[in-house]
Amino acid sequence: MTFSQALAWLRAHRPRGLPQEGTSQSWDRGQLTSAGYGYRGHSSPAWQSADLEVAVADAGGGTSVLRADAVVVWLDPVPVPDNGLGRRVHLSVTSDCPATDNSIAGVTNQGAGLRRRLLPTPAPTAGLECRYYGLNGRPFRLRGQTRLTVAAAGKVARAMQRLSLSHTVGGSVSCPMDDESAEIIVLSYADRPAVDLWVKLNGCQYVANGFIETAQY
Repeated sequence: MTFSQALAWLRAHRPRGLPQEGTSQSWDRGQLTSAGYGYRGHSSPAWQSADLEVAVADAGGGTSVLRADAVVVWLDPVPVPDNGLGRRVHLSVTSDCPATDNSIAGVTNQGAGLRRRLLPTPAPTAGLECRYYGLNGRPFRLRGQTRLTVAAAGKVARAMQRLSLSHTVGGSVSCPMDDESAEIIVLSYADRPAVDLWVKLNGCQYVANGFIETAQY
């Protein structure tokens, strides 16, 4: 096909079920010489994003070339280890929150089951939240302490369990402002020791249980 014929064909044969999300064009001396279209693929827990990119270009002599690329950012389902260096703490729901989180790097817990999930499957019976200032306000001092009822602890646990443990491999990440604000969440259970979570509140946010951590979210 000539370039104009191929371009007309491409415009008339959009991939079924994939919404268009971008275009590209190249010009030479006022003449269109190439055109491309990007289409968003279906969502899946196996990837962060999936796109189809199709382009056609003038090859001269009344011919053209067509190129199609599948661009997929795959996710590794194996959780990221929580191996940050520094002092770690373990609190119970009856504890008082530490007055400062300065020098605390995370939490520690018991239980091999926490190597594949943030929290146990059963619903918690109570909870404690310790929220800390970052560099602003009263640096690293306790900002608030909240004891959680059964209902509130269950709501927090369900929110934590919805967070993805899959992550991209490699690549670059640009984080928003980070003032080192953090939170410790403690959840108690009827048939096992309490589980503590370390929650990074801004920047590249994540939640960690001493064994694994979530993808930055």
